[in-house]
Amino acid sequence: MKPRVCFFNRSYWPDFGATGQLLTELTQGLVRDHGYEVSVVVGVPLGADAGRAPWWRPVRRERHQGVAVFRAAGTRFSPRRFAGRVTNYLSYFLTAALAGFMVPRPDVVVCLTDPPIIGLAAYLTARVSGARFVFLCQDIFPEVTVLVEGFHSTIVNRLLDGINRFLLRHADGVVALGETMRARLIRKGAAPATVTVIHNWADCEALVPGPRDNAFARRHGLTHAFVVMHSGNVGLSQNLDTLLDAAVLLREDASVLFVIVGDGARRRALQARVDAEGLRNVRFLPYQPREALSESFASADVFVISLKEGLAGCIVPSKLYGILAAGRPAIAAVEEECEVAAITREHASGLVVAPGKPGALVEAILTLQRDRALRDRLGANARRAALGFDRPRQIAAYHRLLVPLAALAFRTPAAKRIFDVALSAVGLGLSAPAWLLIAAAVKLQDGGPVFYAQDRVGLGGRRFRSLKFRSMIPDADARFGPRQAAAGDVRVTPVGRLLRATAMDELPQLWSIFRGDMSFVGPRALMPDEIEVNGAGQAVPIESVPGYEARHRVVPGLTGLAQIYADRDIPRRHKFRYDVLYIRRRSFWLDLRLIALSFWITARGAWERRGGKL
Repeated sequence: MKPRVCFFNRSYWPDFGATGQLLTELTQGLVRDHGYEVSVVVGVPLGADAGRAPWWRPVRRERHQGVAVFRAAGTRFSPRRFAGRVTNYLSYFLTAALAGFMVPRPDVVVCLTDPPIIGLAAYLTARVSGARFVFLCQDIFPEVTVLVEGFHSTIVNRLLDGINRFLLRHADGVVALGETMRARLIRKGAAPATVTVIHNWADCEALVPGPRDNAFARRHGLTHAFVVMHSGNVGLSQNLDTLLDAAVLLREDASVLFVIVGDGARRRALQARVDAEGLRNVRFLPYQPREALSESFASADVFVISLKEGLAGCIVPSKLYGILAAGRPAIAAVEEECEVAAITREHASGLVVAPGKPGALVEAILTLQRDRALRDRLGANARRAALGFDRPRQIAAYHRLLVPLAALAFRTPAAKRIFDVALSAVGLGLSAPAWLLIAAAVKLQDGGPVFYAQDRVGLGGRRFRSLKFRSMIPDADARFGPRQAAAGDVRVTPVGRLLRATAMDELPQLWSIFRGDMSFVGPRALMPDEIEVNGAGQAVPIESVPGYEARHRVVPGLTGLAQIYADRDIPRRHKFRYDVLYIRRRSFWLDLRLIALSFWITARGAWERRGGKL
């Protein structure tokens, strides 16, 4: 069975942006080389001739190179102003969330970070469809926005940080672009076992070392000088003012020419500075199509890769891999802990200087200009290093990550999942007043926390975080350990007895159902470290009880055969027989019957009754 994967990211083919091009190559490679069924929820191309979807059709469907493309419309204000970027992000997010309900049901949903809030739409799609969720972190927010000019909103920064941490905590898999980024993501809340380092790449077949004197260089007058090139996004994080500062220091040296290829939020301001200061040793060229990149890169003698200080591990410039493939040395004007510096030093493919230091940058440029043998040696090392980051190799790494996750996708029948989502959404809305009353009663009783959060074991043995209204004394687990409640249990509070009798303590689990961690009907979700007393009166781990592992073949439920028909105080091994029977006989109509019986038990307040609830 082919793995089915859906990606969320604004930029995609035919956009020139690095993230869009990388995602295009990744999706096409998964389809072509690994037999995946891939869909993408992306934005409308940025080109002026891209057209607009009519308001009554906010999502446009296409197919390109075997990939199902769902283009979500949005506003297209200039990204050069913060307000324009935010409006574009929000409008695309809302339409992308709608598109998530239209894609073929995926096994895995992968979100990138363009825009930084798109992960919420991807997460919603994953939970509704029962898919596994992967966070592919191209940029870390709000660290990226805090350190760039024109962005000083504490409220927005906190919101982005909260979203980022939420996605990291709830992701089944996290992709970091380097070891420094991996460490940052773990500090922000990602479980170390979920984080995989997969570097970006270049296509070493399409991008190859070429002669310095070529058609591109001649067309743009680049053959006569020593060319120092920046190629890629001309944005807020690249610190290109330092490159212009270096150009100022070398303005009297006609042998050195600075070339900035690309576009972005800072290009207009940089061009204005060049014009105002009369820097005739700086040229700007537009983004180059993919087929022209080999000649464009070959036109440079040396590249500059720069990042603002503080962004190490938050961004890994993807231009690095293209420079390596082109066999050209690079000057990495970045912090020592940056992935670019680590790769440059490890493979001896360039020089490393401190960021924001134009004098050091000029010294490195002149060193490479004067030493042709050094340039050639660094360039040859760069090409050898590129083969370790070649496109097929990196796409295969994604394949190895996605296959086991796809195997764990919820195999819940579509009708059951749709029913769960719809009923839980209605339940969450209608029960909101009851939440307030219960929260007040729990709090007023002993001043302890309102909710009780604990890990539970779900489908495939995967743990998830579950919330219930607290029905026991605040330190029950610490004093007595995690064990099943019994008749007259001293841990249960007076309010808790009423909540447990009517199952009102379970209301917060409607959110777990909506997310897909649980269903309305299935085996009860148990704590991972729960203990059980066996027939000999010995305390044993719950994992050793026969039938425990079989329960993980389906999503756990709020109610089920065992919850309804089994007496509360019988041993788990007997309850597990009911669970196994449900797994064998399960059907949509059986679920409806069990839900109806559960409402009847709730109405009678009989959930805590011993000797039969019906």
